[in-house]
Amino acid sequence: MRSLRVHEEVLGRDGGRLGTIERLVVDERAHRVTHVVVHGRLVGVGHLTDVDGARLSADLDRDDLARQPEARPELVGEPSGNWRAPGGYSLSDFLAIVSALVGQEAYVPPVHLDLDLSAVHEIAPGSPVFSGSEHVGDVNQVLTDDDGDVETLVLRRPGIRGHRVRLSPDRVVEVVGTAVHVDLTGAEVAALPAYDEPG
Repeated sequence: MRSLRVHEEVLGRDGGRLGTIERLVVDERAHRVTHVVVHGRLVGVGHLTDVDGARLSADLDRDDLARQPEARPELVGEPSGNWRAPGGYSLSDFLAIVSALVGQEAYVPPVHLDLDLSAVHEIAPGSPVFSGSEHVGDVNQVLTDDDGDVETLVLRRPGIRGHRVRLSPDRVVEVVGTAVHVDLTGAEVAALPAYDEPG
C-alpha cells in the first residue's frame, strides 16, 4: 500500500493531468480512505491506480470526473473533534463520510490506498439516490439474479405518491457511504420505466 498525499497529481485515462488530490475522504467505521477529492468531486479509490509508486492514475477523463458526485456537506464533512492527524498531515487534509461521524475516542485516519472496498460502501434499501445535488428518490429494493449480481434497483421517487421506477445499475456513477449517485438528470429519472411487483 502507498500513502496518499494532498496536492498529489492525478493523471487521467489519457495520461494527461486530471487534477490534484485536494482532500482525503475517510470512512471512520471502516477505517479506510474511500475517496479523494479532485476538482471538488469525490473520486472513489477504485478508480485509482498507482503508477510506479510515484504517481496516481485514474480511469476517468474530464467528462467522467464531471459526473462524479460533488463533495457536498450532506455526503462528507469536517472530521469530528476526536480525530488526530497522522504525522505529516493536518486535519484540514481530511473529510469524513457524514454517516461515519460517530466516534468518541481519539481517531487517527488512515492515509493508504486500499482498493478493496467491497464491505464498506453498499447499496441497500433506503439508500438515498442523487442526480448531481438533487435527491431523486430512495432505493426501495435491490433485485439480483441467481448469482447475486445486481440486475435492477427499484427506486421510490419522492412525494406523496412515491411511485417506483426501475433503475439500471450501470447508471450508478458512485456510492458514497450509502448515498447512490447516478448519471441521469432529474427529468431522465422521472422518465424511467415504472416498476410493478411480479405476479
